[in-house]
Amino acid sequence: MPSPDLQFTCLRCGRRGTPDDVATGWSLSTPPRPTGSDAPREETVTALCPACARDAVRDLEGRLDP
Repeated sequence: MPSPDLQFTCLRCGRRGTPDDVATGWSLSTPPRPTGSDAPREETVTALCPACARDAVRDLEGRLDP
């Protein structure tokens, strides 16, 4: 989980958020570590605001629906 003083920006629309906003539907992800790696986890966090997260899910569902 990101540190409390961290601010992040939506990858799609540029909306700003804080870790407190995660509870309101923000989608956060970090790249996976390679299997068996002892290296520390990468600090890069990708964020999508609630509206963009819903749009991304709709886009994905639309591509899956024949």
